[in-house]
Amino acid sequence: MNHINHITLNTGHVRQSYPDEIDKHLYFAINRIVNDSFSPADTPLLDGYILKSTRTKEAAIGTVYSEDGMPIITTICTESNGPLLWEMMHDTATIPLATQRSNPPAGPYIADRLEVGAMEHLDAMVWTGDFSRCFGWICLSPSSIR
Repeated sequence: MNHINHITLNTGHVRQSYPDEIDKHLYFAINRIVNDSFSPADTPLLDGYILKSTRTKEAAIGTVYSEDGMPIITTICTESNGPLLWEMMHDTATIPLATQRSNPPAGPYIADRLEVGAMEHLDAMVWTGDFSRCFGWICLSPSSIR
């Protein structure tokens, strides 16, 4: 995989993410965090934030939460071109989105949706975009970033 489309649903910002953007020295730590996040237990990230994730047949979905349980950002990553996951991210949004439910991107993609807690936890906005990019690469093509 040579790149992944990375979209922020709230702003409509789109960029291409490349494997060389991921620090290879962080691979094992990030891989452990992401893999641990699929268990029922909370997975610690930075500064008290936690990650909870799930997998479907087509995708991996992760949400970063604050210590008080507020969702900060939800990230979905998939190779699929199907509209189901894209539509789900729009249908379950609690704040306005700039992207259109009827216009899913070509896969593979990472889609970030800022959640209601993002405004109360602006400190997390410094690193969540980078983290979601790492989450996407670990879930979709870990061999590309090793």
